[in-house]
Amino acid sequence: MKKATLKAIGISSLISALLFGLQIVIVGGVPVPRTAYYPGDSYTTVYRPTEVPPANDTKLPIITIASPANWSITSSNNLTLKFNLTMEASSSHYPVTLDSLCYKPSWQPDNISLEIDSQASFTEKTFSFTTNIANAPNGTNTIKIYAQTVCEYETSRELVRQPISQSGFLMGNFLYIYSDFYTTAGSSSVTFTVDPSANEESKPQPPEPPAGGLPTVFLIVAGTLVGVTVLVAALLCFNRGKHMTQETRPVLCGLSYSFGRLFAIAFLACCSSQAPRCAMKLNGLSREFD
Repeated sequence: MKKATLKAIGISSLISALLFGLQIVIVGGVPVPRTAYYPGDSYTTVYRPTEVPPANDTKLPIITIASPANWSITSSNNLTLKFNLTMEASSSHYPVTLDSLCYKPSWQPDNISLEIDSQASFTEKTFSFTTNIANAPNGTNTIKIYAQTVCEYETSRELVRQPISQSGFLMGNFLYIYSDFYTTAGSSSVTFTVDPSANEESKPQPPEPPAGGLPTVFLIVAGTLVGVTVLVAALLCFNRGKHMTQETRPVLCGLSYSFGRLFAIAFLACCSSQAPRCAMKLNGLSREFD
């Protein structure tokens, strides 16, 4: 009698799954609506997850690339990609699961997935990954790594009895389990150069700053101000026109001389490594006008 009852329950679960369009499997990764019947239960379990936004203090997965070194130069077109992935849950009550992990070489059109254990949940865990990459092209290349985690937690559950046929003659027991879940993502990238003429992997070399930046513009402006100031000082100090009196000439010459020193020191501060000393002189000169 008991076996017949269990068989009837199993048949009713199958019928309900077909009627409601739900899967009778437990899938890994991001939670999806699904049903499952476990032998021995007098009901069919129905999972109802709902995606919610992560909290502000949610910790994102951290990817640390060990090899190849960023901005390094290598002579080999075959590389070894090594990196660590750290996952940390925001709460010990809500562990996180690694949902997907992939990397994207700049010379290939698609992402390449890495095998992971999507069923395991952790409150804090660091994984080490190593994979070989062949036939990287010559020149400057980039590899970007992506990781996505998921955190699911139950919010409520209820046991209901409802029809499993259109006529309502057949009834079934269902355990509805409601949950919330959110996903987080992290990424990291490395840039390197493949140069067959290089003997071995060189030390990291960051890119040179673009020409015509802020220092160059400042030097041009400062140099122009210095030239104009010196010219004005010469005209004021050596002009003996009728508009220049004996009382105003010393004052104007003194102001021109002080401004000339001020701009000259600013100009030299940009051209040398004596910026702190020049700053002290600038502060001292500025007090002459108080």
